[in-house]
Amino acid sequence: MRVPREWLEAYVDLGDVSTETLVERLATVGLPVDAVEPHGDDVVLDVEVTSNRPDCLSIIGIAREAALLFGRALRLPDGLEGRGGARAVRGARSAPAPSKGRRAGRAETAGAVGARISVTVEDPEGCPRFTATVLDGVRVGPSPAWMQRRLEAAGVRAINDVVDVTNYVMLEMGQPMHAFDLARVAGRRLIVRRARPGEALVTLDGVTRAADKQSLVVADAVHAVSLAGIIGGQDTEIGSETRTVLLEAAYWSPPGIGRTSRRLGVRTEASSRFERGADPEGPILAQRRAGLLLAEVAGARVVPGIVDVYPRPLPHRVIRLRPRRSAAVLGIDVPRAEIVRILRALGCDVRPGAASLTVRPPTNRPDLTREEDLIEEAIRVYGYDRVPLTLPRGVTTPGRVSLPVAGERRVRDALLRAGLTEAVTLTLVAAEPPAAPATGGRDGGDEVRLANPLTAEHAALRRSVLPGLLRVLSTNASRRQQDVHVFELGRVWRAGEPGGRPDERRAVGIAVMGRWRWGWNVSADTAVADFYHLRAIVDALFHDLDLAAETAVLPSASYLLTGAAWWHPGRVAAVTLAGREVGRLGELHPDLVERERLPYRPCVAELDLESLLEVAGSVRTYAGLPRYPEVERDLAVVLSEALAAAEIERLIRATAGPLLETVELFDVYAGAPVPSGHRNLAYRLRFRAPDRTLTAGEAEEIMVKIRTALQDQAGGRLRT
Repeated sequence: MRVPREWLEAYVDLGDVSTETLVERLATVGLPVDAVEPHGDDVVLDVEVTSNRPDCLSIIGIAREAALLFGRALRLPDGLEGRGGARAVRGARSAPAPSKGRRAGRAETAGAVGARISVTVEDPEGCPRFTATVLDGVRVGPSPAWMQRRLEAAGVRAINDVVDVTNYVMLEMGQPMHAFDLARVAGRRLIVRRARPGEALVTLDGVTRAADKQSLVVADAVHAVSLAGIIGGQDTEIGSETRTVLLEAAYWSPPGIGRTSRRLGVRTEASSRFERGADPEGPILAQRRAGLLLAEVAGARVVPGIVDVYPRPLPHRVIRLRPRRSAAVLGIDVPRAEIVRILRALGCDVRPGAASLTVRPPTNRPDLTREEDLIEEAIRVYGYDRVPLTLPRGVTTPGRVSLPVAGERRVRDALLRAGLTEAVTLTLVAAEPPAAPATGGRDGGDEVRLANPLTAEHAALRRSVLPGLLRVLSTNASRRQQDVHVFELGRVWRAGEPGGRPDERRAVGIAVMGRWRWGWNVSADTAVADFYHLRAIVDALFHDLDLAAETAVLPSASYLLTGAAWWHPGRVAAVTLAGREVGRLGELHPDLVERERLPYRPCVAELDLESLLEVAGSVRTYAGLPRYPEVERDLAVVLSEALAAAEIERLIRATAGPLLETVELFDVYAGAPVPSGHRNLAYRLRFRAPDRTLTAGEAEEIMVKIRTALQDQAGGRLRT
């Protein structure tokens, strides 16, 4: 919000306050100044206004804060003396109070204006209040120099006196308005309705915009003449021939304006105010203020009365504020009289009681809804620096890390120790059906689409963490960073039952590409990360989660689901846990490697973190160093290539019993004299007893059992 100091001082006397002091004090009440820019003989403050303070998107709103900070009187201009409901407005007639039997969309009028125009609101939810006035005898021309100077300092281009007055009122009091040339309004009526299918209009910026059925428009008897609360249309704009002006000021539903603005890609000064929440009482005051200004600068004559469509007046909030509660929340006793003074200066109606204050916030402060909000207002003005530094009192309970967070920490630490770097990618992706392998479609399950996406590229929730990791690999490769080893812990979503909530789960993704280690004595072939390197990382993770004894990685393409397009069709393994598939790992699909122009063929993995943590050991147990030596034996067996090495290892462990300490596959051979379709697997077995030295006879007895099991159950042929 650009605030010219000269304009600010029209409402509050700050002659003895330096700009530096003003900037410093505004920052203490939550209105930091990003920049101070010279503008002719004036300076302009670029004030950062948070989304919960729409009242400060106006010069008067900033002036009210400055007046309170420096103990000065706030001078409101003609037509706005009663803003906030403190006093009646002088010099203008009030619109009649709505009757109890008033129907939605019917216009209440006063005076002759009702015979000149009619207003119908077909959507009172999207437009709770709509007001209109008519001005005759308007002389369209340049606005006065003082008005142009203030508008240009605030960043608004001067156009003509009518348009400049509407912009001036918007910047002054935060209520956007729109001026129509009444002669161009078909049927001399305005209708607030949803846009019709295929309806479009040329807006004031010269762009043809197609509205949709979710967008509100203001239309005349024939077609739409403005995008409600956002931007007007060219058909009814003010021109040099305009003599009669129809002024519109309304209160629009903030969520509706925000969604339409984002959906159509149009953001204006008006929409930025309406989407934060304007003042429901602002339209009446804006009409009065604009009428006085147009009479002054354009010689306009205000037609008596006002059209005010307000079928269901918004209720006034009443909040009970207990000074004792304020002291308990703040840790400091703000004087009761000071609280009353601050709240009244902010426009609140405060009625003191014996034990509490009854406070009615002003209608331009939608952020004040509960007792704590009023307490915050009191202390931010009274001064956070007055709150003493004290130790907390009362009973405290030591906190602890929740189980889900603790589980994620274990996984993160394990992968960091494995040499990976954590990445964080977006959870929003483009909405598209699962694609063929060549295009890199995402794995099974219906995607969850957003109802109001900001962009087409962020229209659905991801079903996999792999798209983000692939983007990480591609981005690094395009910047000549070819050695990338990353992981991500994140959430994935799949559509649930119709009408129900989506299925949300945690997942862990791993991607390794390029050299893992390098040096003058390391060959390029052995340095590049491959499937077995990725397998070692997954094994290390399972070991840290105490899952190694329950897990098997089985290389079988039959585990792939339809449309699983991320992995190489012949180089992928399903990860099973207690007979249940919890993920898969393998090489990235060659088509994806080519499409993303990756220098190496990466290996990727995706695991269901929920399933892993469900059976992970909660407490790590450690054993002392062995006191007795091990007995080592080698075993070579010829087996069918259809048997997975993991199955053979499981059979050996099940047969050997507790004395078997490790099983190491150290050689695989296929070729003569091994029969075709078979391979020779060589294992090194280590046995150890925890309470004695194991004898050679005991070890040989176990080896006999293992050989027999391999022959009888696996069809193996032992080699000597």
